[in-house]
Amino acid sequence: MSTPPPPVEVQPGVVLNYGRLNRIPNSSVESGVEWPDDWYHSATGAIWANVAYTGFKGLLLNVTDSVADWRCKAFQVLAGEAYTLQAWVKGEAVNGEFFITVRWWRDLAATDFISEDNIPIPLGSYPNWKLFEAVFKAPAEAVAADVLFRCPTPSTGNLYADDFALLTDWVPQYRICIEQQPTPFKLTLNPIEVYSHSCSYIYEGIQFYPLTVDLTVKAVDKADVEVFDADHERFLLPRTEVTGEQTLRVNWDGGGVFEPRVIGAIESITLNFPVEKPKTVNPVEMGTVETWKYSLLAFLLGFTGGTGAGYGVRRRRK
Repeated sequence: MSTPPPPVEVQPGVVLNYGRLNRIPNSSVESGVEWPDDWYHSATGAIWANVAYTGFKGLLLNVTDSVADWRCKAFQVLAGEAYTLQAWVKGEAVNGEFFITVRWWRDLAATDFISEDNIPIPLGSYPNWKLFEAVFKAPAEAVAADVLFRCPTPSTGNLYADDFALLTDWVPQYRICIEQQPTPFKLTLNPIEVYSHSCSYIYEGIQFYPLTVDLTVKAVDKADVEVFDADHERFLLPRTEVTGEQTLRVNWDGGGVFEPRVIGAIESITLNFPVEKPKTVNPVEMGTVETWKYSLLAFLLGFTGGTGAGYGVRRRRK
């Protein structure tokens, strides 16, 4: 589908919506200290720059008749699924060749290469940020992928890139507002339709303490389930096959978003959260933690509008 259906409140505090998941870790390259987290770079020509499309950081290829590259950490993908590869680019490509590339792998460690797809960045000047994007289909054997910003042959240019994305198609997502649920609570969600690729169920709230979530999946026959953290960058539960009805215990740090993704036909999924009460925290030595209300869709998907309300958290340095 080109545009998602409108949100539907299926029960108090539970909204069914549709979102596109970005598979790239640290996709806006904001997180990190000396270098961006989950990104690797060539010895020369690759700079973590203070020039950005959004936020404060972007990636730079600064080369003179040389090669250079940035490469993100490999992440899981679904074989045969179509993905939209995107990046925003600014600067100047003088000669040679520059690409945004997605590589496909047979293993999560990214050691068994299958193939690659490229978005060429034509030579020329880009004084304003320009979006480059294309749709590619993961090969039938693909288990993982990584994304590169690179000039693989001797090239000259000063080119920035930011806000990388490898987006899934629109997938159903349940937003659960903790303030409208009794705590602790157990909630069973039945898919409105059956999707062969995925369904996502998202839990919002502030819990600054570890807890264990019981996740029960009732598959029609067999299905795979995996659980992500808030930014889809880390697996709380690696992809696990379930047969029939099975309960999985998942450790969670309690902050941000708890998101199971089910691949295959299921009858229901049950979330059992042993949460007594949402918590906030007091200022700490290294700075303060601030909370503010936000639109769920705006926070999770980067949209300007959204449905429902929740809380976000950010840490401000002294």
